[in-house]
Amino acid sequence: MNYGLLARSVSLAVGVALIQCLQPGPAHAQTAADKVDAPAHKYSSAHSSSARNARTQAWSTADEPYIGAGAPHWRYFVEFRARNAASYGHVYVMFGEVNARHEIIKSEIAGLFPAGDARGCENCSIYNWTIGHVLPVPSEIGASDGDLEEQYVLARFRLWVDADQYKRLSAYIRERKADKGPWNALFANCVSFGRDVASVLNLQIPPKVALGFVYPQGFVEALRDANGVKHTQLSLRDASGSFPWASSNNGQAKVSPVERPAKTTAAQATAGASSASSGGSAQ
Repeated sequence: MNYGLLARSVSLAVGVALIQCLQPGPAHAQTAADKVDAPAHKYSSAHSSSARNARTQAWSTADEPYIGAGAPHWRYFVEFRARNAASYGHVYVMFGEVNARHEIIKSEIAGLFPAGDARGCENCSIYNWTIGHVLPVPSEIGASDGDLEEQYVLARFRLWVDADQYKRLSAYIRERKADKGPWNALFANCVSFGRDVASVLNLQIPPKVALGFVYPQGFVEALRDANGVKHTQLSLRDASGSFPWASSNNGQAKVSPVERPAKTTAAQATAGASSASSGGSAQ
C-alpha cells in the first residue's frame, strides 16, 4: 500500500472538511430602532424608559453596558468587531479612551491572525493560513488590513469599563502579544481570541460561543445579545486631529492578506463612506 499517497489524501480530506465547517451562515439583520433590553444583572447601566420604549429615539452611550465600581464613567470603551474579509471574516477588539464628547482620543486594536507577512513579502501569510486549516502555525496579534475601514464592519458590540478594568485588559493583551501561541482555523483562531477577551471582562458568553464553531459575525452578535444589547450600535467618532489607533509599526497597520476585506459593491462602498463621514451615532 502506498502510505504516502494515503496520508496526503487524508490530509486533503480533513482540510476540505474544516473549510466547509467554517463557511458563513445567514446573517440576521438588526436595526437601531430595535428595542433596547436591560443588560445582564452584573452590569450597571443608565437606561431611560423612554429610550427602551420609543422606537424612534436615538440611542446613546448611556444605553450601553458598563463594567465597573460605582456610577458609570463613560471614559474607557471596549468594542468587539466582526468585519468582512476575502476568506470568512475576521474578529478583533478595539479598546481605548474617549473625551467628554465620547470621541476617541486613544485606542488600540488586537486580533489574532496567521503570521508570515513582512516588508516586501505581503502575501507570505497565505501559506500559514492554508496550512493552519490542518496544523497549528505561527500567529500575530494586532491590527490587520481593513480593521479601520468602517464599510467592512459586519457587527459590533461595545461596552464601557472603569480604569481598573481597562488596565486589566491592557495587561492581558500585552501578555498575549508576548506569548502569542499558534493560529489554527479550528481551535486557535480570531473567534477564540475574542472569546478569551470576553472572559477576561467577565462577560456573559452564550453556549454556542463557548463551544466554538461560530462564524465571526455570529460571535459578535451572540455576545452582544447575551449581554443585554438588542440594538445595532453605531461607530464612535474620532476626536479631531487624533490618530484612530495605537501601533508600534511606524503608524502603519500590519497587512494580513488572508484577512484582507473582500471587494465591496458600489452600493456598499457608498453606504460605508456615508457612515464614516457622518461620524456614526448621536452621542
